[in-house]
Amino acid sequence: MADLLPLMTERLLLRSFRPNDAAAFHGWRNEEEVARYTLWEFPYPMAAAKAFCQEQAALPPFPDGEWYQVLIEERESSEPVGDIGVGNALELMAPGVISIGYSLSERVRGRGYMTEALMALLPALVEGLGNHAFHAEIDARNPASGRVLEKLGFQAGLLQERRTFVKGEWCDEIEYSLQVDEMEYGNNE
Repeated sequence: MADLLPLMTERLLLRSFRPNDAAAFHGWRNEEEVARYTLWEFPYPMAAAKAFCQEQAALPPFPDGEWYQVLIEERESSEPVGDIGVGNALELMAPGVISIGYSLSERVRGRGYMTEALMALLPALVEGLGNHAFHAEIDARNPASGRVLEKLGFQAGLLQERRTFVKGEWCDEIEYSLQVDEMEYGNNE
């Protein structure tokens, strides 16, 4: 699956992580508004960022049954600005279902970057992995994330109250799903 990456959009480069991405990755993982809606610890240690980037750089892209992170780089600045986690046929999901999760630096929020990145990545995953559906879960307090998914054709499921206890509080979550045959956009080449 290495041939799926890199992917280029008008403003972004989607690529595999490199060990030297640790400082930038550590940066957005430690932004309070980014970390608020996630499961990772906050503050996020630099040692964890270095280990994560080393681990991701060593993985073959999109291994079955595991998460693989795709780095989002802003083409104009050549700066890493976010990431997309791709869970390929995880145990909890049916075969052919890909889970996604994502984070984006506060510095570039509100520019449509995540929608642009996912519009390029999701069709490439369908072509490369042959999946039939996508799945995502968001913290209900983060409606901007839900809007990104809805722009891509994802359908919101039921609100699951008090689903996850993280960072000292119970969080309500909403599951989103998208069937491949319902995708309304093509590859963003």
